[in-house]
Order: sequence, then C-alpha cells, then structure tokens
Amino acid sequence: MPRRGVIRLYIAAILVLGLVTLESLTVFPRASVSRVSGAVNTVLLPLEIGTNSVTHFVSSTVRSVVGAFSAEQKNRQLRDEVAQLQAQVTTLQAVKGQDVQLHKLLGLKDSLPKADRTLTVPVVGRSPVNWLDQIVIAGGSHNGIKYGDPVLSYGGVVGRVISVGPVSSTVVLLPDPESAIGAMVARTSDAGVLLGNGQASTLTMQFFAAGANVRKGDLVVTSGLDHLLPAGLPLGRVIGTRQGDFGLVKVASVRPLANLNELQNVLVILR
Repeated sequence: MPRRGVIRLYIAAILVLGLVTLESLTVFPRASVSRVSGAVNTVLLPLEIGTNSVTHFVSSTVRSVVGAFSAEQKNRQLRDEVAQLQAQVTTLQAVKGQDVQLHKLLGLKDSLPKADRTLTVPVVGRSPVNWLDQIVIAGGSHNGIKYGDPVLSYGGVVGRVISVGPVSSTVVLLPDPESAIGAMVARTSDAGVLLGNGQASTLTMQFFAAGANVRKGDLVVTSGLDHLLPAGLPLGRVIGTRQGDFGLVKVASVRPLANLNELQNVLVILR
C-alpha cells in the first residue's frame, strides 16, 4: 500500500478512537468534551499538514527525475542525429573529391593522342610503410593491362605497371628509389634520367650532358629513350639546377605534376 494510504488509514483510526472517546465522555460537562476535541485536533492537524507536505515533496521529486530523464534522452537522440549528419557530410565530401579527380582524369584523357586506349581504375592498395613506392590498382589482364603500361593521374605520370594479375596490377611510383625513367626538357629536348629518391615533392633528374640547357620552370616529359614509357607524357617541372659531382653532369630538382600522396583513381594507357 502506498505510504500516503497508510498515513490516511492511521488518521482514520485515530478519528474513530476519538469519536468513541467523545461518546464515553458524554457524562462529563460540555467544556470537558470541547477540551478533548481540541486536543484531538491538535494531534491530527500537524499530521495532515505533514502528510500533504511529504506528498507534495515526493510528487515534485518524481516530476523532476522524469523531466531530467526525458531531457537526457532528447540530448542523446540529438547527439546521435548530429553524428549521423557529420558522417553523411564526410561521405559526400569524399564522393565529391573522387568526382573531381575523375573529371580531371577525363580532361587528361582528352589531351592524349586519340590512338591511345586508356582505362580509368581505382587505387585499391597502398603500403603504409612504403607509401610512395607502389600502389595496387583494380585492373589486370582481364582489362587489357600489360607489364610496362604507363599510369597517370591528373597532372601527369605517376608510374608504370610492373606486375599484372587477372583483376589487379602493381604500379611502381616515381618516388620509388628503384624507379628510373627516361626524361627530357620539353623546351630544349635535353635528355636525362628521372630518378626516385623517396620524396613526393621532389625528384632528381640527371642529364646526359654537363651543359644541358635547363632552367627553373621548364616542363619535363618522358623521352621514350628507355623504351619503358612513350615520349611526351608530362612528368614535372624544374624547381632548381646544380652541377653534379666533378661537373660531369647537370642535375635538376623536379617537382612532379601529379599529387602522389592522394591517388584515388588513375588512368592506365593500354599499349
């Protein structure tokens, strides 16, 4: 039974007892009965007031607890909705970034000779340890990819295919220390070798002639002399030059045109 009901039962019992007492006192003068009645009221009134106060306190406390619980539920729901919206925004940004890359690859494809067959494929693998050495692409012999095929991103060449499977292939990137590509200055046709040094922002080009006509800002393209890649594909731009050891060759620092750190989709030239 609720506490309030018990208290009210207790009060009723006292009232009955009081009435019996009053009945038994009818032989006494009215003044005595009045004094007894006043005494009973003196006892019962504080009890009633106390009961109402306790009931009001308990009711207020329950309402406060229920209100706080509802507010916490609403806050939790709002936090979940905000997290979902943030995830959706992140996904949309990623999709937008891929769309931008694909659009740029389409522009790059249009700039290539019409005789070149190309295939756009996503990058599906990359070593976190050797991030700038190799990538794995979602295309293989079933798609017409062969060993040695050039691989480009928007901007220029990123590497070439060195291993082909039925549905995937491995590409060695320009910064790989084992990478060496025949290159030349587009302005003067001075030729040399573009070497990887493990850096994404700077490659090293060693010219065959000590007096090579090269200067800062020159465009570097594939020369085709190594028979690895066709001639004329963009590689990078010269950002500085110096004389090599003993002055026998000229050396240039070349910044790749392609962003080698962010390769999501690439263009393979099928030869």
